Amino acid sequence: MGLLSLTFFCIVLIWFFYGESIMRSDGKAQQPHGKYIPDVLLVSLGKMLALMSKADGRISKREVETASRCLRSLGLKEHEYQKCVAAFNSIHQSSKDLFTKCARDYAAIVRSDACILLYEMLWKVASVDGALDASEDELLRIAIHPLGIDPSYYHYFKRMYFVAGRTAGSAGNGHDSKLKEAYAKLGCSPSDSDEAVKTAYRKLAMRYHPDRLKADGVPDSMIEMATRSMSEINAAWDLVKKERKYNG
Repeated sequence: MGLLSLTFFCIVLIWFFYGESIMRSDGKAQQPHGKYIPDVLLVSLGKMLALMSKADGRISKREVETASRCLRSLGLKEHEYQKCVAAFNSIHQSSKDLFTKCARDYAAIVRSDACILLYEMLWKVASVDGALDASEDELLRIAIHPLGIDPSYYHYFKRMYFVAGRTAGSAGNGHDSKLKEAYAKLGCSPSDSDEAVKTAYRKLAMRYHPDRLKADGVPDSMIEMATRSMSEINAAWDLVKKERKYNG
């Protein structure tokens, strides 16, 4: 057997026995993608939700419940969820510097689509009390740069959770309420043109489509959350199209 052939054989043999495990810097074997979630990601996630909850100087029961629902929606394993909860409970007062650091740590691990999913969670927590406090607004603006998010998402989510969402909440029951909730989900209003609503839907579909998220390396737990959101977005789009008699 020649030297090159022997070298190749050794590489294949090593890969056969060790290729399933990738060694982390601490010497522990990292599980295949989708099964292993780094602690720094879980800690950053928990701390950022806590910092947003405490931004206005007080924390309400609804903010805690919303943060918990956001974490549960990710389909985390129980020990991962508890890691986030411990990080959440470790925060006793708001800190812009810590918030920025956590955002940077989070963005260093995941790609941009997962950062947008986290950014929306922050908006959900900020919106539960019905008003956007100046300190909450500041953190939401601060998060854009370290998370690497397009600034247009700030205006999009503000409209969804504080403009369109408030309109939907005051609509009462029945068809009108469902329709306004659908517009809120798309981040649009009934006065927008067909093309504007379609563009908003396409933007959402690109962001939440599970296949695209998988291709971008988004953790499996976040893909589960995005899949549920995509289902809600499609339902909202179908209702709006039917109401507008739009076939485009």
